[in-house]
Amino acid sequence: MVMTAPTTLADVVSDGALLQPNIDAAWRAQFGQVTDGVEFSGSQVRLHRHSGGPVDLEAIPVATIQGEEWTWISPLGEELGIPELHGTVPASDQLIAAARTLHANVPVLLAPTSAETHVVAVRFTPTLAPVLPALSLGVAEMPEGTDVRRALRGFATAYGLDATEADDAVTLSDGTTVTLVDGRVTAISGGMSLEQVRADAHYLAAEHQLLVDGRFPEGLHVEPNIAHSTALINGSIPARAVVVATVTDDVWTWGWADPNLPPTSAANLRRFGIDNGIPELFRAQMPAPEAHRLGLVDAIKPILGWWTHSIVRLTDHTVGIVLIDAPELHLPAPSDAAVAATLQAPLPEGIDAARAEAAYRQRRGLS
Repeated sequence: MVMTAPTTLADVVSDGALLQPNIDAAWRAQFGQVTDGVEFSGSQVRLHRHSGGPVDLEAIPVATIQGEEWTWISPLGEELGIPELHGTVPASDQLIAAARTLHANVPVLLAPTSAETHVVAVRFTPTLAPVLPALSLGVAEMPEGTDVRRALRGFATAYGLDATEADDAVTLSDGTTVTLVDGRVTAISGGMSLEQVRADAHYLAAEHQLLVDGRFPEGLHVEPNIAHSTALINGSIPARAVVVATVTDDVWTWGWADPNLPPTSAANLRRFGIDNGIPELFRAQMPAPEAHRLGLVDAIKPILGWWTHSIVRLTDHTVGIVLIDAPELHLPAPSDAAVAATLQAPLPEGIDAARAEAAYRQRRGLS
C-alpha cells in the first residue's frame, strides 16, 4: 500500500473520514455531550457539558472565523500546497474535517466570542476500537463524496496495517476484506454476513407465518401505539410492537434513523450491523425494492428476537414495518406436521440450505 500525499481538499477530508467517527464515539463516551458551549483561552478549552461539571483540556489554535471567512493559524497544511489550507478562505464544514485530519483526527471545536470564533483542536488520545466495528462505524458515517479507497488507506495507516487493493475489494493485512461495488462498500468481512443472518431467520420466520395464517385466516389488523411501543391486534389482542423501518416514496428508512419515531430496540439493528460489518443494517436508507429483495423484513427477526411482522399504514405517504409480539403469536411445541410444512418453505437464492435447516432445528429443539 502506498499512501500518497493529498493534492486536494477532498483528499485531506477522505484521509480522515473513517477514523473521525470512531474518535467522536470515544470522545462522547469519555466526556458526554458538549451542549452548553466551549470557551477558549491561550492553550486551553473549557467544555460545558449537558451533565457533569465543566472540563478543561489543552487545545491548539487552528483558525479563526469572522463572518463567512476562515483564517488559518495552524501551519500544518501549508506544505501541502492546497489553496484551501492556508490564508483566508470561505468557511465550510469541509475545512473542519480537514483540520481534524491535519491534527491526527482529534475533535475540532468552535469557541465563539463577541469578535470572532476560535477554531481549536483538542488534545485527545482515544483508545482505538477493534478493526471491524471501527471500520463499520466509519463507513456508516462516511460523508457522501468520500474517496473510499483513499479513506481505507488512511484507516489502515492509523491501525498500523497494510492494504492490498483489487478491482472489487481492499484487504487489510489483519485479514479484513472490504468489498466494493461501484466505489461503494457492500460488505466487511470478519462477522456474520447478511446471507448467514437470513439463513438463521428463514424457517422460524416461515413457521411463525404459518401460525398467523392458520390462527388468523382473516389476516392481522395491527393498530400501533408508537409512543408506547404497543399495538392492538384485530381490535382485541394487546401486543408489544416496534416500528423497525418506514417506507416513504419507495425509500426504506430504518426506524433508528427516522426522526419521526422515538428511540426503541430497533437501534440494536444498527449495533448488530456495525459489530458484524453489514452495511444494509447500519446505513440509514436504501431503495425499498432493494430492502425487500434482500429479505430484510425476515433477516432482522433473529437479531431482535421478534418473529411476527405486519405492514401498517402510518400516514398517507408512509407505511411502517412493525414487529409485534403477543402470547397468541408464540409457536406451540413442534409437531411433525408443522415441521414438515415449515421445511417446505422455498429458500431464497444464495441462502445456505444446510445452515438454514440447522438453525431452525436448533431453535426448535429438534434433532
